[in-house]
Amino acid sequence: MKRYLVAGMCSMVKFCLYCMRINLNIAIIKMVPNSTENNALNVTLTTKATRSEIIYKEIPSYAWSEETRQMILSAVYYGYSVSALLGGLVTHRLGGKRVILFSLLSSSILTALIPWSAGVSSNLLIVLRVLDGMAQGLHNPAMLGILANWSVPHERSTLVSIGYFGMALAEVICNPMSVWICSAYKLGGWPLSFYTYSAFGSVTAILWTFIIYETPDEDPCISSKEVEYLKGFDTEDGEKNKKISVPWLSILKSSAVWTVVIAFTSNVFGFFFIITEAPIFISEVLKFDVKTIGWLMSILGIVECLFALLSGVCADFIVRREMLTILPTRKLIAICSMGLSAFLLICIGFFQDSAILCLITLILAFGLLGCYNTCFMANVLDITKHYSSVIVGIMTCLASSTGFIGPSLFAALLKKKNTNDQWYLMFKIIAGIQLFGLLIFLLFAKAEEQFHSIEENLSKQEMKSYNSINDTSAEVVDTEE
Repeated sequence: MKRYLVAGMCSMVKFCLYCMRINLNIAIIKMVPNSTENNALNVTLTTKATRSEIIYKEIPSYAWSEETRQMILSAVYYGYSVSALLGGLVTHRLGGKRVILFSLLSSSILTALIPWSAGVSSNLLIVLRVLDGMAQGLHNPAMLGILANWSVPHERSTLVSIGYFGMALAEVICNPMSVWICSAYKLGGWPLSFYTYSAFGSVTAILWTFIIYETPDEDPCISSKEVEYLKGFDTEDGEKNKKISVPWLSILKSSAVWTVVIAFTSNVFGFFFIITEAPIFISEVLKFDVKTIGWLMSILGIVECLFALLSGVCADFIVRREMLTILPTRKLIAICSMGLSAFLLICIGFFQDSAILCLITLILAFGLLGCYNTCFMANVLDITKHYSSVIVGIMTCLASSTGFIGPSLFAALLKKKNTNDQWYLMFKIIAGIQLFGLLIFLLFAKAEEQFHSIEENLSKQEMKSYNSINDTSAEVVDTEE
């Protein structure tokens, strides 16, 4: 079935973009020579005086300060948050296929330029990372726009979960893969990791060009049966869609829109903080070996993958069997995701004497947050299919800012009092924010179409013009007859 291939390709795009985004988190350890790992490696190589010493010394390294390193790592999120809304607007006008293609190709090119830019200056690298973030920020609204065209209501949760599955898969594969590539000094070391992900992104862009079509009607390879099946749930005219300007006032006044925006941002706040700071927590507080952290982070990703897919499948199963309608199903998944995750984050503070229990609780709490696609991305399609890309642009724009707000808040806590208790306090803050977002979603979420028929959003002038064209066409047909 072609709609599942489309979701799979969306997942592949997500995988490529996320790998290109997070690879620097690993590579920068090798790029800066004064890190603990690299010092230990230099001592070993000097002692053994092997050929690897010569090869390693030929690989570029830089004397960046800690402040510069953090700026380089966070720069991508500044660009990401800036371009997300633009991505929604462009997708609304041009469609998701071209926007995703541009995003993927641009990010692939910029990723390949990272080794060169690092050699020129750290400032150029920061600029490049901001541009990369801007390129990647375009794709998220466009992806939901594509999935909106290829999904039906009772399969929506599954297809959205598959489409966004690539992000979780990247967390599983990218960390150990980047460690291996960056450590392969005979193959070129850390620069090779950027070239590898860039090449993979370019190949995916080629596949995307020839496999994906904007709508089922445009796809020459889809079966007529599947087209009719998808059109049976489609009440909107694709050609007339392009004539409509975005009803900003209606969107900004909609309680349903702001409900999903607040809930999504609350969820992402915890998600970004854990994925960014978990390695430090596992190392400094739980006292796990540094070599083990990469594999533990992969386990976090595996658990997230499982919850992400299972939540989507279960949600659609519940709706198809008519156990619950769409809105109660979304709320049930939200309770299981944000509610249970918040409870587990609070519990971490009670397991301070057991590193294993703390780790298991953290993994489960993070994994449950992976259900957000089934709750919130799918809910955007519930309330509006046509303007989904615009709303996701607003969501991503606001939520991406938590990528640097969370760490900044935590840094302020540590500066005031640098103890393990501050970690547990931060987990409680995250839990409180999640419970707030959950409460808002439970009270105000909707699953009905909020912007109704397209004709209601057309201006009188557009409707007059549209009707005039139809009348002229009808007269021509009558004359011919």
